Amino acid sequence: MPKRAPDETLTTLCQGRLQLFQKRQAYRFSIDPILLANFVRLKKHERILDIGTGCGIIPLYMSARYPDSTFTGIEIQKELFDLAVKNLRANASQNVRFLRGDVRTAAGKLDAPFHVIVSNPPYVKKETGRMSPQQSRRVARSEVLLSLESLCAASSSLLYTKGRLYLIYPAQRLADLVTTAKAHALEPHRLRLIHPRSSEPANLLLIECLKGGGTELKVEKPLCIYEGTDYSQEVTSYYA
Repeated sequence: MPKRAPDETLTTLCQGRLQLFQKRQAYRFSIDPILLANFVRLKKHERILDIGTGCGIIPLYMSARYPDSTFTGIEIQKELFDLAVKNLRANASQNVRFLRGDVRTAAGKLDAPFHVIVSNPPYVKKETGRMSPQQSRRVARSEVLLSLESLCAASSSLLYTKGRLYLIYPAQRLADLVTTAKAHALEPHRLRLIHPRSSEPANLLLIECLKGGGTELKVEKPLCIYEGTDYSQEVTSYYA
C-alpha cells in the first residue's frame, strides 16, 4: 500500500474495498462519477475508455465489478494522472491502466477502437460561470481544455460502430448535449434525469449515446439522490 503524502487524503469506499488518494487542495471527486459508473451497462470482454479520469475513480470502481473487461483512463493533468497511478497501485487492479495525454490528440496511444467510453466532463462553458483559481479544479470543471464539441468528436472517432458513450452532465445543457452528440453520429439511446430530492427539479442527467444508432430514446425513471437528509436507498446501494 503506498504511503499517504502530507498534502493528500485517503478516501475509502465500498466497505473498504476501494481506497483512493486525493490532493487536499486540488480537484476532488464528488458523487457524480459514482452515479455515472452505476448507469453504465457492460457486456463481457469489452474495452472501456474513461476520458478525464482524474484520480482514476471510475475505472477502479468498475474494475472489480467487471473483471472480464479492460479499462483505460486518460488524464491530461500530471498531478491527477500521478494520483491515478498511485491509486492503481493501492488497489492492485489487474484490468486497469492509466495514460497521461490529451484525448484530442492521443489516438495513437489509446489502441482504439473501444466498445464503451465514459466521461464525467467539464460542465461549465469556457468564459462563463465562476472560474476556480485552483488550476486542477478549473480544468476539471470548466471547458478550458476539453469542450463538449471536442469530447463528442473524440469519442465518435474512438468508438466502434454501435459503441456506447456514457456521460453525466448538467440537466440545463441537455439540448446542447443532444445537438452536439448527434452532429458526431452519437445518437441518444437512454436518458435518466437526476434530482437532488423527489420534490426538486433535475439538476443533472445521465445519458447513453450509441454511435451510428437509431433515433429511439428510452427515458428511464428519475434518480433521486436524497431521501430527507440521507442518501436514497438506490444511491446507498452504490457504496455497498
